[in-house]
Amino acid sequence: MYTHETHTQHEQSHLWEHAFVQMALVLIVVGVVLWAVLFTNYPPLHDAFHELRHALYVVPCH
Repeated sequence: MYTHETHTQHEQSHLWEHAFVQMALVLIVVGVVLWAVLFTNYPPLHDAFHELRHALYVVPCH
């Protein structure tokens, strides 16, 4: 039997699944952006963030 309570539980479970997927996608995008800013040698990005890379004392670029 499909009651209102089980329907509500199913909806809540579905919302948590969506939230998990959204958080995972945000973390992936943040990771890609950080990698692009800090580690790529693509000239426009490298030149724009050159001083930041040196200021962090973590990411060598030469």
